[in-house]
Amino acid sequence: MYGFNFTLANNFRFVQQLETRFSEKNQELFKIFQIFDYTSLYYFNPKCPSLEFFIDHYKYFEINKIKVKSEFSSAKALLEHKHILRPDLEMIVDVLIELPSSFSETIKLMHIIKTLPISTASNERFFSSMKNVKSYIRTSMGDERLSDLMIINVEKDEANKIDLNKAVDDFGKMKNRRYPLF
Repeated sequence: MYGFNFTLANNFRFVQQLETRFSEKNQELFKIFQIFDYTSLYYFNPKCPSLEFFIDHYKYFEINKIKVKSEFSSAKALLEHKHILRPDLEMIVDVLIELPSSFSETIKLMHIIKTLPISTASNERFFSSMKNVKSYIRTSMGDERLSDLMIINVEKDEANKIDLNKAVDDFGKMKNRRYPLF
């Protein structure tokens, strides 16, 4: 009976995670990609329904809706003028970045869009790496140490660049934190 309850609980948790990751709001946010998809009806179309939603959701970046919509027709014409027939997001950024003052809002929008898949993947990588660090030691250590170990585990490439001898020397040069008992 214990195994059944455990499996049922895991299945329930799995369904909950799927619902949050692929919620309606998240799906709506990802529809913004169709603006930069040359096969889409909304390719550089200022009337794309997901554009307003996306800009409102990322209001922190202060994207000017009117300006970004006016930049779309010029951007589309520029890409056609340069004979770029099947542009992907990277190609579009490369072309528009040559004229940053003309396409400032579109470039800002594209930089936000380019970070979406990365941030989602890094979150997934972070949670899956928790399984690698899972042990008795992990359950008995403090949150700050666990957090530091998780970052090292996720950012293995950066961690491998650290010169351990230099790190030990730098630590040794730090202020002595031991106090005499007597």
